[in-house]
Amino acid sequence: MTLTARAYRPSAAIRRPSSPPLHQMPEDMPSGATTSTMATLSRTEGELSLVTWTPEDAGSPLADLATDYASLLNQLAAEGDVILHERAFGALSAAPAVVAARDSVLRGRDIEAPRLNYIDGSPTGRGVLAGIHLLAARPAGPVRVLERNGQVIGRIVTTENAEMLALSDVASTVAGRGTLPPAAETEAVLASAEEVLANEGWSFHDVIRTWFYLRDILAWYDDFNRVRNVAFRRMGLLGVDRPVLIPASTGIEGENARGGYCTLDLLAVRSREGRTLNRGQLENRRQNEATEYGSAFARGTYLDLGATRYVFVSGTASIDDHGGSVHDGNFEAQTVHTLDAIAALLEGAGADLSDFSQATAFVKNSEDVPTWNRMAEDFGFASIPTLGVLADVCRPELLFELDGTAILPAPVPGAGRS
Repeated sequence: MTLTARAYRPSAAIRRPSSPPLHQMPEDMPSGATTSTMATLSRTEGELSLVTWTPEDAGSPLADLATDYASLLNQLAAEGDVILHERAFGALSAAPAVVAARDSVLRGRDIEAPRLNYIDGSPTGRGVLAGIHLLAARPAGPVRVLERNGQVIGRIVTTENAEMLALSDVASTVAGRGTLPPAAETEAVLASAEEVLANEGWSFHDVIRTWFYLRDILAWYDDFNRVRNVAFRRMGLLGVDRPVLIPASTGIEGENARGGYCTLDLLAVRSREGRTLNRGQLENRRQNEATEYGSAFARGTYLDLGATRYVFVSGTASIDDHGGSVHDGNFEAQTVHTLDAIAALLEGAGADLSDFSQATAFVKNSEDVPTWNRMAEDFGFASIPTLGVLADVCRPELLFELDGTAILPAPVPGAGRS
């Protein structure tokens, strides 16, 4: 089947009868596409799938979680996918029930899966659980879990064209988590991730995407950047003469249900033997490089696997092309600036906002949620699986941040696309 760009929009769903749609799909969605108040699964001919689950009933979001999760696993199995990485956002009080429901389903099916990373993030809607983002891969070779100190912290999946390695909550492997100063904990987390990768014959040069969730981010974000910069220089990602890909990244407020100050998830990808990958770093004509103001991440990265391009968009906020915050105190103007910047970034990969297949919107103040909901409709995010979370951004004056992943057809060689 030949897929159009629209066919790469989220198009498969797990749903209950009589449920009103939460993510309304566009009128030109391919035949067979469905919508859901539960989970939306990107359906592509590619090797990665993105799943977003949201509670059906915001007033009682945990009641049917085990049933919903079993249905989600059924859908993944039907697609031939396995879980690569999984993250939930919600009130910490809901974490035990969410983890228990998920674990009960996995045990009942004798499935050994990477751990769920549960991040404190009150939903912008009602209830206590914003939802779950999941990354799944389609195996065409070995699949195995990664353990450290007796804990499953990740998975390696061999697909048709690549090997993929995902790590979840690396800080869970660090002795003294939560008792170390934040900067020292971050240093230990990065060293642990580096060691896990090295033990498998990988390195941070293979990492295409990182997610950092930092408890009390505004109190120590400068220290975080300093520690990451030192680590990346040691790893040869910064301060080298030759061009080096550094990961796209999110750095946002977020306390882990297991405690501590620094939560790290990552995705690494390398070519399968005998195959080639096209991967790269994106620049943004509306924002300067984050490395120019001391933050070691790429604005975005892209990965071409077969006929599919995946674009990983870093956490993006209202920052101009000199690294300064703009539109102080104006949520709507900051959000417009952010979305315009993301659109410009995607343009460099041959994509646009409609190619988003998964996103997370971080809103600092609850009083701005109605404005975001209206703007989400205006910018088309009502049709994109987006989790809305209340969280501080990395600077006190910033009121909004958005990250996500876009999926579209890979460019045809010689056609002139990036």
